[in-house]
Amino acid sequence: MGVSERGRGTAESREAEAALAAVAGRVLPRADWAHVERALGAMEAAVRAGDAWALGAATGQLELVGPSRVRLRTGEEDDGREPASPDVLDRLNRLVHALRSGTDGDGLDLTEGASAGGDPH
Repeated sequence: MGVSERGRGTAESREAEAALAAVAGRVLPRADWAHVERALGAMEAAVRAGDAWALGAATGQLELVGPSRVRLRTGEEDDGREPASPDVLDRLNRLVHALRSGTDGDGLDLTEGASAGGDPH
């Protein structure tokens, strides 16, 4: 089964959307952002392949990232925590758009610079 059913999101795609929206507002250590980027790569591959099981597994990896949603104040940047980079936010947007579009496989353009529109929130 793919990541969509006749234009409706599967449970895996809805859970993935929620995880993507949650991570967008987080402030994390740089090492955690590297973990997020690996999970996003796995999610992108799963969406391209239309593989709901792989999407669920990659979403689980994304959900393992710490729950900090504390916003940085001026002068706190040196503690190693930072908000999502513009590149990560762009990838989040593209994935959410792909999941909401209800299509699988080759019709999805998850490449950098592809216009996703919308907001992962």
